[in-house]
Amino acid sequence: MILSFVDKLNEWIEPFRTWIENNHNNPFLWAGLVLVGLAIFAITYDALNKDK
Repeated sequence: MILSFVDKLNEWIEPFRTWIENNHNNPFLWAGLVLVGLAIFAITYDALNKDK
């Protein structure tokens, strides 16, 4: 069961990985990834510091 889950996860990730490899020179891709990362960080930070 675990092996099939890992295989299915790899199958789902493969198109995204291929797309990243094909577009790795695009600066908008990297800016977008950084902005999404910062947004996730900000949301998590605010959720963990609700008591202040």
